[in-house]
Amino acid sequence: MRMAMIGMVVAAAAAVPSSPASSSTTPTPYLDRIERAVRHVSPGLEGHVWERTSGNRLDDSAGSWLLQTPDCWGVNPCVPTDSLGGRPGTKRLLAKIRDNIGEATSTVDITALGCPSVPGSPCETFPDGDFFDAIVMGLKRAALRSPTKITFRMLVGAPVLSLAGNPQRWLDDQVKKTLGPRASANVVFQVATMTTSYAGAPLVPVGGFTPSWNHSKLIVVDGRTIITGGVNPFARGYIEGPNPVTDVMMAVRGPAARSAADYIDRIWEWTCANRNDLNLGALTGSWVWPRFRDCVARLPTPAAEQAGDLDMLMVGGLGVGVQDEDSRSDYTLSELRDPDDAKCTRSFADEDVVNFDRDYQTVNPEETALREMVASATRSTVFSQQDLYGWCASIRGPLKAVQPLGDLRLLDALAARMIQGVKVRVVVSTPGSQESTTDDLRHFTDLLRRRIALQAGGRQEAEAVMLDTLQYAAMRSSDEPQWKGETGKGENCDKKNTKCAYALHSKVIVVDDQIFYIGSKNVYPSFHLDAGYFVEDAAAVAHLKAEFLDKQWRYSRDGARYDWQKNRPPALVSIRTGRVGDGSRVRVNVTAETSSGGGYLVAHGNRIGCREVRSGDACSFEAAAAIVGTKLDVVDLKTRRFTQVEVPPAR
Repeated sequence: MRMAMIGMVVAAAAAVPSSPASSSTTPTPYLDRIERAVRHVSPGLEGHVWERTSGNRLDDSAGSWLLQTPDCWGVNPCVPTDSLGGRPGTKRLLAKIRDNIGEATSTVDITALGCPSVPGSPCETFPDGDFFDAIVMGLKRAALRSPTKITFRMLVGAPVLSLAGNPQRWLDDQVKKTLGPRASANVVFQVATMTTSYAGAPLVPVGGFTPSWNHSKLIVVDGRTIITGGVNPFARGYIEGPNPVTDVMMAVRGPAARSAADYIDRIWEWTCANRNDLNLGALTGSWVWPRFRDCVARLPTPAAEQAGDLDMLMVGGLGVGVQDEDSRSDYTLSELRDPDDAKCTRSFADEDVVNFDRDYQTVNPEETALREMVASATRSTVFSQQDLYGWCASIRGPLKAVQPLGDLRLLDALAARMIQGVKVRVVVSTPGSQESTTDDLRHFTDLLRRRIALQAGGRQEAEAVMLDTLQYAAMRSSDEPQWKGETGKGENCDKKNTKCAYALHSKVIVVDDQIFYIGSKNVYPSFHLDAGYFVEDAAAVAHLKAEFLDKQWRYSRDGARYDWQKNRPPALVSIRTGRVGDGSRVRVNVTAETSSGGGYLVAHGNRIGCREVRSGDACSFEAAAAIVGTKLDVVDLKTRRFTQVEVPPAR
């Protein structure tokens, strides 16, 4: 099918001038733009939910500030950490957690996600396995050498509060026992599980069908160092068994760590104010141990010293149930075209606060920050994400989490940039894997196509934009389609088993090779308490790309649903025309190359000049002399993309 009109639409759209962040003379134009947007929407949350700091350094004392797990690119099977060779990234992450905590002189502050403590649960409420060992080994080292007591706080988000593990049992039977009496005596402990909003009781929702709990992953020591990103301290998912989750954390030193400490204090304020010491069946609130004792809502964390010259913007969110709105904000939520594109039609679907609740935006500035980051792109945007499509699926058991299909404002910003020619790469978890929110890659592209069509003019125009700008694939870390190998633990990946599909849990975005985001916030709609960092530094982005994103794409692209580099129209190498006989006929010779590696055909009008030619080989055919000056279609047989070329005069 001829698509010249579509090609012209896309070319015209790409020529529309943009207002790039990079056109500014400031050294941090992207960071400045995101900060302005966040301050406009959430001015009253500055200093405790979001904050910009200077004087920071990406901490590469472990060999790299980028702490990825398992870091087994090209290696399959990828043997567990305790085996010979092990998983290098996982080892590095565990050692860094241990060493950072081992430096503590006053405070260790940890937030994480926890699982229900029930048979069949995929994980534990509190850190277990090698994660537990790394935390406790570091704490023991610090406690035995510190002249003063160290305060250890851990706050865990609980999807179902009443089914969360017992903090007292975890501390007494595991932590203190492992530390020993001498080290334990030099540590002040406080551990809590919390749920701010619960939607697990159909027809009687608490929070309006908007389940919310802590989802941030922060390890802050003395307000000076931080490890943060997407990794949950679940041994079964990351360490044990043959199918480890791929994820990313980063290590930072400097005032940015204090930003996270202030954010944790804000969460603990709510946690301390909503204790359920006498109601173990509560749906919302918190369990805090030691029970019936004072709850430490704020730690006396000193100001961090300057560690480098890097500006960082920490942006978090308070989810649902902590604070209704930022009363200082005059932000107005814009209208959405075709808002039902985000609607999940299943019964008991969650209230869509992400797309429709203005007050929610003001207490969750991370939503604004990520949208503004995407909108600032002028050349490229890269996503390495669990998914970009919402969790429109029923969860069995006591929890009902049926979330909107997408953040329409973010997708609309992405669509606008794609129409202007910005290249977009998206790698997500394998559908059906333990970390996927969907069972089909097409769900996201169908939604994105609809949002592009609203601005580009129609479905065909939107598809042309996607073919020209999008790369989209499920994650692989080797040439194999799934994990393989028998370890004696967990699943046998040598058998066909979707549980051994590659699982991706990273929350990474890069724009224009200049700025990146690493944190706990998913791009698909969720209502949790999250936090992450925006860093504008080209050298750091280059490291992130070389060590993680480029390797990820190297193995994932073979299964890509879209790849603009392989979907480019055929490239003309040469075309020439020669006379035949009396000049009433001519011979046309065309040579073209396809980006897909497939063959091509050459057509003129309704006739085929060459039906199938290998990429790089020549097509030669005779035609009436009237063909001179007309257009030929050179069509890639694999992708159906085409190039039009004019037949030159005969020589």
